[in-house]
Amino acid sequence: MIELLKYLANNLRPEDLLNLAQFLSKNPDIIDQETLLHIINEVDGYEIHRVNENEDMDFKAKFNEMDQIRFNSNMYDLLKNNDISLN
Repeated sequence: MIELLKYLANNLRPEDLLNLAQFLSKNPDIIDQETLLHIINEVDGYEIHRVNENEDMDFKAKFNEMDQIRFNSNMYDLLKNNDISLN
């Protein structure tokens, strides 16, 4: 559970963390108060890692490339499965 919260703190935007906190406050039966306080104390002081603009652009380029490969692969499979030539 602690590892999960560390991951969430490092990867969610502040508004997403707020939504998670609101969800937990509206559904108190999901986690008991003692456990929640223990987790908060464990992750206190951890920093949120922010992705800089260059890293963000690199991620977008890589994901676009993966999407293009997936699209081309799906198109090729569709043509092959329907016995359509690539010419």
